[in-house]
This record gives sequence, C-alpha cells and structure tokens, in this order.
Amino acid sequence: MRPLLPLSLAASLLLAAPALAKTPADTFVIAANMSQMITLDPAAINESFASGFVRNACDALIAQDPNDAAKLVPGVAESWTVSPDSTTYTLKVRKGLKFASGNPVTAEDIVWSIKRNLTLNLANAQRLREWDITKDNVDAVVQVVDSQTLRVKPTRAWSPNLFLFAFTDFRVAPILDRKEILKNEVNGDLGNKWLTTHTACLGAFRVTTWRPQDMLIMERNDGYWRRKVAMKRVVLRHVPEAGAQRLLLEQGDVDTANDIDPADFKALEGNPNVKIDYSPSLGIRYMMFNMSDPRFQNPKLFQAFRYLFDYKGLEETLLKNDSEARQSPVPTGVFGALPKSYMPYKLDLDRAKKLLAEAGYPNGFSAELSVLNNFPYPDLAQHLQQNADKVGVKLKITQMIGAQLYQKARARKFELYMAGYGFNYPDANNIMLRHAYNADNTDKSNDTISIAWRAGWDPGPWINDTIRAAQLERDQAKRKAMYEELQRRHNAASPIIYLFQRLSVNAVGKNVSAYHHTLVGDDYSSVEKR
Repeated sequence: MRPLLPLSLAASLLLAAPALAKTPADTFVIAANMSQMITLDPAAINESFASGFVRNACDALIAQDPNDAAKLVPGVAESWTVSPDSTTYTLKVRKGLKFASGNPVTAEDIVWSIKRNLTLNLANAQRLREWDITKDNVDAVVQVVDSQTLRVKPTRAWSPNLFLFAFTDFRVAPILDRKEILKNEVNGDLGNKWLTTHTACLGAFRVTTWRPQDMLIMERNDGYWRRKVAMKRVVLRHVPEAGAQRLLLEQGDVDTANDIDPADFKALEGNPNVKIDYSPSLGIRYMMFNMSDPRFQNPKLFQAFRYLFDYKGLEETLLKNDSEARQSPVPTGVFGALPKSYMPYKLDLDRAKKLLAEAGYPNGFSAELSVLNNFPYPDLAQHLQQNADKVGVKLKITQMIGAQLYQKARARKFELYMAGYGFNYPDANNIMLRHAYNADNTDKSNDTISIAWRAGWDPGPWINDTIRAAQLERDQAKRKAMYEELQRRHNAASPIIYLFQRLSVNAVGKNVSAYHHTLVGDDYSSVEKR
C-alpha cells in the first residue's frame, strides 16, 4: 500500500479514535458496512456497494443527467455522433484531461482499458460480450481514430440510445491510466493485483489507503475537470452495526451513515443535528433458489415461496421508509417497468402448501438459506423461516458478510439465497440482461455477472431471444411491451423471487450543506460543509 498523505491533527485523531466530535471541514467521513467490498479493479467489481463507491474515482465515458438519469449527457466524451444506420459511433474525448499521475487522457487509454477487460476475462468482460464485443473482434469493433477520438462499430444495429447507455457504466469502458498501471503489472496481469487495492482512473478522487474491514481513504484529485471539489478527502469507516452508525452520526463523528436502521429514522428526523433525505433507487431485494440442486427444479416450488411473504405488512413495519414492495425485477420508474400496482402475490399459507404438494413436497423439505448479515436480511429471513415452518419447510438461516456471500453465489454453492442488487441505468434492458439472460447455463461458462446463471436457471430460447431482440427494437412502444411480457414470464418460471425496491436514504450531519445523490449512487464531488 502507498503511505498515507499527511493529515491534519484533527483528521489523524478522527481516524485513530472510535468517536470524537466534529469532523474536519475538508474531510467527508462515511460510516458503512464495508464487508461487501472485494476489489477496486473496474474489470472485476461486481457488487453495487463497491461500484457506487468507485464511481467517485472512475468517471464514465458518457454520463447520466444527475437530475434525470434517463438522459445522456457528455462525460469524458464531450460529444458523439451516430451514423444513420446505427453501425458507427464516433466519440470525442475532452482535450486537456490528465490522470492523477500527470499522464494525459487519450483515446488509446480508453481502447486499451476496454481490451484489458476482455483480456482479463473477469466479471465485467460480460458487460462487453452482451453487446457482441469479444476478445476476437474487439480490434475491429473498437478503434482509435486519433489521440482524442475513438470509433465503435458494433456488429449489430443496436437501438442507439440503449447502446450508448452501456458506456455510462465505468466498468464497460473504464478510463484507466495505462502507463501507471503497466508500471505495476505482475506476471502479465495487466495490473489486476495492484488495482485490487488502488485506483488509477480519471475521477474526482483516488484511493490512497484501503485496509479491508477497517478503513478506506480517498484523496482529492486537484484540478478535476467537472467541478471544483470542496472535500480534500473522503474517509470510509467500517462500522458493520447499524446502531453504532447512528450513534457516530448523532455525535458528529461521521458526516453520513449508509446503513441506518429504518426503525431509527423517525427519531433522527427529530434530531436537529441530523438531516434525512429520501429518494428513489435502482436497488432491489430478492431471494433465489439454486436450480443446480436437483431438488429445486419445479416452478411450482418457486411460486409457493412467493406466497410466504407478507409484502405490504413488511413494507409498513420493518421496511418503512427503506423499501417498497415490488414483485417484478424491473424497479418502478424504469423504462419498461410494469405498473406500480403490479402485485400478484400476497401472504397465503394455504396456497403455498397446495403448490408445495403439487411440486412434490407435500411434507415440505429442509434447506439452508444464506443471507447477507446486515439489515434487513436477517429479519426478512426470519419472517420467511417462520412462515415456511407453517407449511412444513425447515429453513436453516446462515448469515454471511457480503464478500463471502457473493463469492458463494458466484460459485453456485448455495441452496437458497437472499440479498440485494443495484442496477446501473433506468432501462429494463439492464435488468433483463442481469436477471434473466443466460445463454449458457453450464458451469464452464462461469457467467458470474448473470443472476440467472448464479441461480442455475436456463430461461430457454424465448426469453433469451426476446431480450436480444428488444435491444434492436427502435419502436419504443414495442420495446416496452416486450419487457412487460418478459417480466410476466420471468415471474411464472424463474427461481428468483422479487420482494422489495429500495429507497435511497441519505442521513447526514447538520454541517453538510450539499450532498447530491443520483439513481445510481452518491456523488462525493458535490459535498460541501459549513
């Protein structure tokens, strides 16, 4: 690890002690459960928590409008053109941009970064392959025109706005400091080991220190192109307990807390030292069966479990101001979503028991339910466990930190699983590609980015083909209808059970005067303090 940059005495004390008074004026301190963070390499990041954090260090080629995420605005690419037949995209890179190292940002860096994704073949190579950009054809598809221009010539005439949305994700076309990374290459790994704990992107901040399960520190990149950044550094403190996070926030020892228990929101709203803001989110909560287990093959089994949750009751009590009941993979507010009123399931033990019998389990069965160990998953798991017991199903709940749970899911080494997921842009295509598309269900494909693959679910040719066809459909009304039918068929057959759509809750100290949040995450470059 690189050594810490010199800190003020106040900041040093803040990092050393568990609880002190007011945080430094130039430092934004966050309390969060960091157990989900595995790597900082854009080629490998596959968790919403880590990706949301690293977005503040790695700008995207194209940006989403912070006030309307359905609109595209210039990012590192200051402009772009699309040929009339949608087969050629030409993107212009802003002039004068520099990485933290001082190296200039060029089109060569971006094309190298895209090719690096495919060469390493880690999780995010799939984000390129789903647009038919592969290791074999990338030289023909993605080309450097000159130092400030790149050209993308996809193999299919994708719906133009949809295809461009792919580049709003920093993991698809990361802007990496090629020269700096190659200095830290080990045995041809293209800097993967080094980027596990470092960042080398173009962004408002760069990671200077990461101690897993303890602390992560980001330092400001002076001269950031988008805006003048007020915070000199961002400090992320690992505080796994929600109650401890609340205490630190109320005492002024942190500026914001990521995982406040919703039961505490009302009390915090009455605290003059804390401000709470609620906004929509692209995050969902779900559970799934592993169809690689021969016991879990009958869709009637999955339907039975859909009737074991008191969705509205949980929304009004446990999850008030945290989540809303949502029984579709596509969050409300997203293009292609079914209406908010789409709620075909409710708690119905008699119906669940009947479906279990039809699935071949008149006397129930026993299984392990692996869940994320932070709110609200243990509570949701106990709710399910109690209702399942009433219909003869015995569930053993195993709580795990995020890093362990996600690795278990990617290896398909679970029976039942419950966690959350965050999407990257407000179009049903993003959701369907992650939660329904699975063209190769074999272990060999190792398509860990696909939740359908993790669940061992082969959706069949209709779902796979319709997802691909929707990507080419230019008639928005037809495309919307395709996604609506996909969601209904998904619910009828898949082992993935959707429970809730998350709200984004920002709880900040009174000294934070500005802190902007978008549908895809928090913007630390916007933070200002009194």
